[in-house]
Amino acid sequence: MAYIFSSAALLISVLSFFVILFYVKKRTATDRIPAETRQEVANIINEIDRITDRDSELIEDRVKKLKSLLEDIDRRIAVHEKQRDNYRAAEDAQKKLNEKKINAAVETYRDLGKNMLSEKNFKPQPLSVSITEDNPKYTGMSGHDAYIKKSAELSAAGVPVQEIAKRLHKTVNEIEVALFLSSRHRG
Repeated sequence: MAYIFSSAALLISVLSFFVILFYVKKRTATDRIPAETRQEVANIINEIDRITDRDSELIEDRVKKLKSLLEDIDRRIAVHEKQRDNYRAAEDAQKKLNEKKINAAVETYRDLGKNMLSEKNFKPQPLSVSITEDNPKYTGMSGHDAYIKKSAELSAAGVPVQEIAKRLHKTVNEIEVALFLSSRHRG
């Protein structure tokens, strides 16, 4: 019986040796390593492709955003240049008007106002001019001509420029230009 156990143990040991030997050969086989390496390299390449595609999409999105920002900047620059040109044209027109005022022999409305205030017995006239749009005095005139005439009448009545601007809902500069044009028409 002792032989049976010894022979069974020997048989189990031999079988275990061959199983372990087969397992070790399988794990260390040279043709298995390149296959696993190829699979790992293929997985790495697939991951790099996926990341590259995602990054290229992000770059394309950023390029589109950058293009739209550049277009917006170009539009803003064009608007700024147009405003700058308009400002320069307005400055040139103002210079020309000022030169014509200086060279004109007729007193300007400011000089007239100063002369009226310097007179000893000057009393401002009560305002008798109706400045409503439906006044028959201004029918047949364009809105521009009517407001120039209204400005001149109010100024002749002794109303200050700021008050005229407020009453006619115009800026002080518009009223000054209207009064200048009115004095040119009269002179």
